[in-house]
This record gives sequence, structure tokens and C-alpha cells, in this order.
Amino acid sequence: MATNGGIKLGTLKQVAPGATVARVWNNANAEVYSLHPWPVVSAGVDASAEITRISFVVHGNPSEKELHYWVKNTGSTIIDIDVWAFWCYA
Repeated sequence: MATNGGIKLGTLKQVAPGATVARVWNNANAEVYSLHPWPVVSAGVDASAEITRISFVVHGNPSEKELHYWVKNTGSTIIDIDVWAFWCYA
């Protein structure tokens, strides 16, 4: 039976147009990720964001997992961006 899940990794505050912000999810608890950025804006505001890079790191014994990710504001206004991670175990 597959197990699905999701978690909000956080909100990036006041990201300028064209800016890229790097973050780390420490002690990541899933194996397969699908990251999604959602601009937090009022109705009618045109905004967009994208995940530009992902890196997965394992340290030590027992292993500590980290997910490094970069989010870019691809729109033309300063925005907050929610970042969500989703996974599925088969």
C-alpha cells in the first residue's frame, strides 16, 4: 500500500522580483520529493515562483538527511512564497 504525505516547509518572506532564496529542510523524513512554491498574494495580483535547484545530502551514522532547495521569484512584484514538499512511498 502506498503512503502519501505533504508538509509546508515554510514561507519565504518578501522575496524581490528575480531574487533566488536558498533554504534547507534539516532531518528530512521522506525519500521522494516533489517541491511546489506557491506565491502568497491577494486576489488579482499576478505573481509566480519556481524551484530552481534541489540537492539531497546525507550526513553521519545514523544518517541525518537534509534537503537543500532554491526558490526564485519569477514575477514582477515583491511576494511571500509558501514552499510545500510532497512524497509517496510505494
